[in-house]
Amino acid sequence: MKTIKLSFLVFLLFATFGFLYAQKITILHTNDIHSRINGDGPQADYTPLIVNNGSKVLGGFARLATLLKQQKAKNPDGTLILDAGDFFMGSLFNPTEPEPGFQLSLMKAMGIQFTTIGNHEFDYGPNALAEDIIAAKKQGGLPQIISSNLVPVPGSPKDNKLAKLFENKTILPYAIVKIKGIKIGIIGILGINAAEVAPLKAPVQVEKQIKTVRKLAKMLKKKKHVDLVICLSHSGEYPKGSYYYKAGLMTPVAIDGNPDGDGFYGEDVKLAKKVKYLDIIISAHTHVVVPQPFKVRNTLIVQTGAFLHYLGRLDIIMKNGKIASYHYKLIPINDKIKGNIKVNTEINTYIHQVIEKKFLQPLHLTYTEPIAETSFNLLKHNKNGYQHTDLGVFLADATRNYVNTSGGGTDVELLASGTVRDNILKGKTGIITVPDIFRIFPLGRVSDSLPGYPLARIYITGHELKNLMEVLLLAKGDDSYVFVSGMKVYYNPKKIMLHKVYKIIINGKPVDFSKKDPKLYSVTADTYLLSFIGRVKKLSFGLVSVVPKFKNGKPIHNFNNALIDFNKNKKGVQIGTEWLGVVRYMQHLKDTNGDGIPDIPLRYKPALSNRIAGRK
Repeated sequence: MKTIKLSFLVFLLFATFGFLYAQKITILHTNDIHSRINGDGPQADYTPLIVNNGSKVLGGFARLATLLKQQKAKNPDGTLILDAGDFFMGSLFNPTEPEPGFQLSLMKAMGIQFTTIGNHEFDYGPNALAEDIIAAKKQGGLPQIISSNLVPVPGSPKDNKLAKLFENKTILPYAIVKIKGIKIGIIGILGINAAEVAPLKAPVQVEKQIKTVRKLAKMLKKKKHVDLVICLSHSGEYPKGSYYYKAGLMTPVAIDGNPDGDGFYGEDVKLAKKVKYLDIIISAHTHVVVPQPFKVRNTLIVQTGAFLHYLGRLDIIMKNGKIASYHYKLIPINDKIKGNIKVNTEINTYIHQVIEKKFLQPLHLTYTEPIAETSFNLLKHNKNGYQHTDLGVFLADATRNYVNTSGGGTDVELLASGTVRDNILKGKTGIITVPDIFRIFPLGRVSDSLPGYPLARIYITGHELKNLMEVLLLAKGDDSYVFVSGMKVYYNPKKIMLHKVYKIIINGKPVDFSKKDPKLYSVTADTYLLSFIGRVKKLSFGLVSVVPKFKNGKPIHNFNNALIDFNKNKKGVQIGTEWLGVVRYMQHLKDTNGDGIPDIPLRYKPALSNRIAGRK
């Protein structure tokens, strides 16, 4: 009898101490959602309420809502749901904000608890972000935003609304949450590169990332006595050379993630090496799929890629305030998951009542009508980089055609690869809709009723055109590459810098490079790209100069004065954008298979097209 009582006492002690010192915590995480609320892929193929139908469209909030609920049910009292930023910008859902606060409130409703601010949250400016947050609070709430190293300027009219949200604690520098007796501290930062590519964040200042995290992590561990410090880091990492691009999706996937982190480099790796009290980094910004966590010192680093292709699940066993063990998996968000009916209904209602009414109906467009169809993929990136893709060639030709047919014409069209954000995919049906095209050019904003960078026209001499091409040849990064339509550029790569171009052909005639030739050539591009052309002299350290001019030869000081009017029958300047230009071009393509839908010409098929965007 005593033996039985003693055994029972031992069992109770073990159960008690096991409960206190060995707890399972589940972390579900996403990053770089980029407003892919309705899936990432051809919208005609997206059927979130139908499972196993062969659709390759990944993601979508309806499926994510189901998956979050399923995964949380496996550890209901021990699950934390996090996002690492860039939740905005990338689809037609984003430019309808901030008035409805739709996306952030929906993220909250699906169970996402904490997020941080990425670079694309600033694409419409700091106060636009603030307005979105305020609208979401009224709509039903939003995930708690953690921003540890952003410092708005309260007195500035450009970010005073955002500054107020920091002041009234709507946005926090850190948070502490308790799960199953485990205290968890959460930090959120904007990385160095992410800050550099967010010029519209101004005047918001960015404090040094490592210094900020080191100070907060130590405070959380030593003063607040948390067991676990998690950093939502919109900074990122890259695999060292060994990665591949998933066919059609172009998401870099790491395949050499060594447990000690030797297979990776980048800001988050450096952060983990420099900060002592950091346990987990939920990484973002670089869109790298990391199949298994890699460890740098004592810090685990994870990332899901982008666009809700995956949900990350990290299960950790906590003993005596430390991570004793962990298990990780990436869960594909695909057509094996039946989407949440309520969430899907809310999304469809929003499409019809907001997106179509606000943006598409005034342009005589709808969200679902077929614009064109394709029998092949056009990709923005492959293993050889942007310079060997066919999508850029097609888009440049399409935009030039739009200007020539509706905008008064142009000799040359320039298109920056950095503004091209998505592919044209054949999918199951080959059908291309307006949202598919908009995802290619989601950046910029003309007005509340027309998203995108506006198209403008400048005039330069043949000598300046040659100088411009020389500078463009110096561009090394894929995002710096410029596609050309309307001219052929011949160059010798063996020649010295700024002496490579030896011939340019426009309309079948060679361009005179002489400084004495006053002839002007029209060049069109969006205002984002043209802003760089106006700074060629500065960018080339004074070696070459290009002065954008009006048709009469007078210099252009503000590109808003050079915007193209696409309907002179209406009062004022009727502005056009690249995404709208591509839509109009597609609508007038030939129907080659007789099904009543225009077809993308086979000349743009990868095996047949000119892969160097007009360069020879």
